[in-house]
Amino acid sequence: MKLLLSLLAAGILCCHSTDARTLQQPEPSRAMREQVARLKAKGIPLTDYHIHIRGGMTPEKAYNWMKQTDIRSGILENAGRDWPLSDNDKIKAFIDDAQKFPELLIGLQVNDRDWFAMIDAQLKAKLDFILADTMIMDGQKLWFENEYTIDNEDAWLERYFKHCMTIVNEPITILANPTYLPNKIMHRYDDFWTEDRMSQLIDAAVKNNVALEIQAGTNFPNRKFIELAIAKNAKISIGRNNTDDSSNELKRSLDWLEALNVKPENMLDLQRK
Repeated sequence: MKLLLSLLAAGILCCHSTDARTLQQPEPSRAMREQVARLKAKGIPLTDYHIHIRGGMTPEKAYNWMKQTDIRSGILENAGRDWPLSDNDKIKAFIDDAQKFPELLIGLQVNDRDWFAMIDAQLKAKLDFILADTMIMDGQKLWFENEYTIDNEDAWLERYFKHCMTIVNEPITILANPTYLPNKIMHRYDDFWTEDRMSQLIDAAVKNNVALEIQAGTNFPNRKFIELAIAKNAKISIGRNNTDDSSNELKRSLDWLEALNVKPENMLDLQRK
């Protein structure tokens, strides 16, 4: 008994091994398998384009989940100054590692607004998609709400809308979390995101061939936005935006695809380069 306790204390034996946790993912639920089957029966192409390689997630785990769920995996990492992929050498290493799994789609999430000038053209040509969101404005990460104040809400919101329109007009493939607002100004959501502003964003997305994401873990966008996007023939994508390697059944995303009777032609359906 003393030997066993000594081994546990030394970490030689461990009942809750991190390696065991990361190597073994639970199988998708019956409800998810049935939901995917219903959507596939309608010809809906399903790809999770928002799987970050972070928090224990690896290309191999994304590949295995794809095989279990029949939902293709699109993996990506954050690129930009002060982000994991901060230069072209790191971007190349990420692409080279991901290419070991030929069925995975490979992308980047870009966080600097001059990203298209900073990333080598030959590397961009190897990517299947580029994803961006509007959650960093003028270098400020908007989810760190204790780091900034909004003294004039109307002025801030007008500046933020211009920021949203700038990003949707960049050469990106997917706009993630469309209609995002920080919690501190969520009380203005309905009067800020009017049908006119939604239409401007969607029209720009259609013009630029930018897909609009229904993210699994947030309330963005809302039903009105999704319905308007579909009516305007915008492309839709789905994604989890994970922070770790836990499994994700994309319930919110798949629920909306079913509830709004999305058609195959509405979905972003990229092929591996």
